[in-house]
Amino acid sequence: MRVLGLVLATGVLLTACGGGAYSGELAFRVTAVNPESESMGRTEPAYVNLEIDQDVADERDLLEIVRTQRADLDQLPTGVKVGDRVQCHVNQSDDSGFDQKGVQTEVTHCVSRS
Repeated sequence: MRVLGLVLATGVLLTACGGGAYSGELAFRVTAVNPESESMGRTEPAYVNLEIDQDVADERDLLEIVRTQRADLDQLPTGVKVGDRVQCHVNQSDDSGFDQKGVQTEVTHCVSRS
């Protein structure tokens, strides 16, 4: 009986410390366009730096507030340049509070906004 109680308590603890997820649309402004480059014998794809371009106070479901982010250039509209405003799909996940990785954020499927 004690073993069963210990197993149940451990399961509750792991569930409570486990992560969560967020998936939604956020507005960004392009702050830099970076070309493809070589790093440690590997080709790194072109990417852009993004800065949040909306009030995130209402985004209570976000696991971590996204102020700046990066996205592969192939996730943005062709011809994107510094200063452009885009709407992107953002996925956040935190698989476990024990993995020391923290919140993982992925920015994809960006479209132009006016």
